[in-house]
Amino acid sequence: MKTIRTVAIVGGGPSGCALATLLKRKGFNVAVFYLEKRPEIIVGESLVPAIIPMLRELGVEDEVKSYSTFKPGASVWVNKDEEATSPFAMGGGSLPPYAYNVPRRDFDKTIFDLAVREGVTMFHQAAKLERTGKGDELKLSDDTRAAIGDFFQGQPDLIVDASGRARHISRLLNIPTKTGKRKDIALFSHMSGTEPIAPFNIHLHRLEKGWSWRIPLPGRTSIGVVINADHLKDLGSTREERYDNYLKSEPTLRKFTAMGKRETGVVQYDNYQLISQRMYGRNWVLTGDAGGFLDPIFSSGLFLAIKGAFRLARFLGDGNAPNWKRYQKEQMRELFVWQRLVDTWYSGSLFTLFKVGQDRLDSALGRFLAPHMQKHLTRIFSGEAVYRWYSRGFLRFVTGPMLDLMRLGRLNRHRTEDLAVK
Repeated sequence: MKTIRTVAIVGGGPSGCALATLLKRKGFNVAVFYLEKRPEIIVGESLVPAIIPMLRELGVEDEVKSYSTFKPGASVWVNKDEEATSPFAMGGGSLPPYAYNVPRRDFDKTIFDLAVREGVTMFHQAAKLERTGKGDELKLSDDTRAAIGDFFQGQPDLIVDASGRARHISRLLNIPTKTGKRKDIALFSHMSGTEPIAPFNIHLHRLEKGWSWRIPLPGRTSIGVVINADHLKDLGSTREERYDNYLKSEPTLRKFTAMGKRETGVVQYDNYQLISQRMYGRNWVLTGDAGGFLDPIFSSGLFLAIKGAFRLARFLGDGNAPNWKRYQKEQMRELFVWQRLVDTWYSGSLFTLFKVGQDRLDSALGRFLAPHMQKHLTRIFSGEAVYRWYSRGFLRFVTGPMLDLMRLGRLNRHRTEDLAVK
């Protein structure tokens, strides 16, 4: 690829705008194409501590803090009576011991407004992309170039797809994708008057069917359910009916929401893990959800979107000969490691580790291992477990061979409960 000096970014969400800001600071001539098509509420409201250093580098942490709820940790409920709470401070490491629960409209506007302040050119319109006929090379259509006054004085050197789950380039080029095994549906809304949450952790609940989240926001609580579509068939014909009826029928959720009032409509997501098998081409590259996205269980979505922008800005450097093969390898590797953590949730490994381990904590070995185990389990929820090789190896051990040994010992007296998420 020739030297890159001009960049067209398709998508005005957090990933695209963070990238535009970083590139503008490096001296690139960059423009963002965006459309005002935002749902009433957006999934990805609970941040992880791993995103805080990037918010600081962008210079927006104080603004995000001003309208968000301080998030000191995560709480996992195996059932309605058993809770395991992990303050981020227990994870140690180099990350801040906190994060924020954010109203997404406010957060997205913060990153968008930052790009505008930095001098990024914003075009409030779609960018129509076409093939040039040279392999997988793409170009802006003549109509698009005319509409923006030939801003790039020809074609941009690089086109970045940051269009999120719209995945414009992947769809245009029919890029193969890898999807997850699960075909769950997420339904969520914002409610008022629900049972208070203190401290303001994200709360994850294992339910009789599926799982749910409760995210405390200023004046409201985001309550979502993730469930197999087959379980929803008899609960109504619309997503509002299904959501409302599920809250009434599920004992755990009924307890928390009995006095609550839904303040928004119900938003549905039914496309979970999907990863493009190519992240770059002759003059284009993917970032954020346009390249790949995962199940929201560990709040990795917004972090990965911003992290992808930082990674792409790093690879572009001063615009000379980016190593796109290396960029793709790093993106794929990160998605793979996060997916392995997601799998421990759905397989029941995390739940079983908690349950089976209770009768071992009073032993000398249990008292020795407990703080060590809690530190590295906490790092799953902070994001640090992905980037520390020791944490990754330790978690593989305790959710694999060690858990098998614990199960074996317990089976001599009890039958192990099946804790996989159905």
